[in-house]
Amino acid sequence: MNRQLWSVSALVRYLKSEIDGNAILNHVLVKGEISNFTAHRSGHYYFTLKDASSRMSCIMFASYTHKVRFPIKEGCKVIAAAKVSLYEAGGALQLYVMDMQLDGLGDLYLQLEETKKKLYAEGLFDESRKKPLPAYPSDIAFLSAKEGAATQDVLTTLKRRWPLARVTFYPTTVQGAGADAEIIKTLQKADAMHHDVILVVRGGGSIEDLWCFNSEALARCVSQCITPIVSGVGHETDTTLIDYVSDKRAPTPTAAAELVTPQINEVIQQLNTMKKRMEQALNTRIRSEKMRLDRIKAHHWITDPLSYILSDVMQLDIQREKLLHFYDTVKKEEMQLMHFQKQLSALALSIYDKNQADIAQSKQLLETQMQYVFHFARKQLSHQALLLDAFSPLKILSRGYTLSFADEHLIKSVEEVSVGSILTTQVSDGRITSQILSKEKDDGTGKNI
Repeated sequence: MNRQLWSVSALVRYLKSEIDGNAILNHVLVKGEISNFTAHRSGHYYFTLKDASSRMSCIMFASYTHKVRFPIKEGCKVIAAAKVSLYEAGGALQLYVMDMQLDGLGDLYLQLEETKKKLYAEGLFDESRKKPLPAYPSDIAFLSAKEGAATQDVLTTLKRRWPLARVTFYPTTVQGAGADAEIIKTLQKADAMHHDVILVVRGGGSIEDLWCFNSEALARCVSQCITPIVSGVGHETDTTLIDYVSDKRAPTPTAAAELVTPQINEVIQQLNTMKKRMEQALNTRIRSEKMRLDRIKAHHWITDPLSYILSDVMQLDIQREKLLHFYDTVKKEEMQLMHFQKQLSALALSIYDKNQADIAQSKQLLETQMQYVFHFARKQLSHQALLLDAFSPLKILSRGYTLSFADEHLIKSVEEVSVGSILTTQVSDGRITSQILSKEKDDGTGKNI
């Protein structure tokens, strides 16, 4: 059996491509204990994850290390979100860690991942279902802790950026057991008041402090709100479940307040610019219309309106004269037409009388000709009848002659019949049927042959 010969680098590249192409290995949650931990000056973390029987080398690049909210020590039990890949230079299989939490929250993280998948499948994360934010809100509500830096930051930012809006604050518990239920109740109350937009905000804290915002019930409540919802929970690196279902997500409470409000100075500047443009456009229009009005006022129909009327009067007189001339012409034509009518009537009567006499004469002549033709034709018919009667076979039969037929065929020779044949003989007053007993043929002189 022929086997392919691999170089080490080719084999390592092949194994790496197979591992990187595996969807399952691209996102895994690995539970283990940290050992050999090193925080490199480049910002990368290098360590090993191990359990009772195995260990794997791990690397966490500096772009992900800021997500870690706890001090990493030897022996820490953690759950790491990572992808499996192969380090080509050393041919070693290792984990590329993207996030890491203490093992105490491991079961909750697994449950959170399942909830994310379920809500994603239901379409609650789709951008198509998210509501747009109002450009210039006049009624803003926000939910946060009764006391805290986040609440003051939001109030200060809203007042500074958009003091024209009415701000309604809904205090609520934002951490601890039962916090999600209280947030849901408060959010439903705010949504029923038909504000322009609602902010759900909380300052930074540990993952345990922010965990109530990962509640599935709270996420569903946010997705069902009629009012646009903006979430601003924790710091920029913190992401909770409601961030996925809210209409907009801000990295911080202050950013949430900035996201829903325009900067009043910029709006005033835009309004002033628009005002200037409108004034310029209005002045230009006024000048244009004034020039148009001056042209109209300078028109001779305005300065001397009788000239327009006199022109029409002259045209009317001309048309009147034409109409009178036309009327006289019509009267003359009418009188001439009546004269022609009388002449035509007399001529038609004369022609009618003459035609009546001609018709009577022609009728008499036609009758005479028809009588002559009738008598001549009758005489000719009588002569032809006499000739037809003279040459009729029946006339010949009356003198004693007969005609014999065999099968409707006239017999002219003895050769046409045979002894025993049946003959039909035509006489002057009927037919005789007979049978030939014998036959004789003569030579034309009356002698038998």
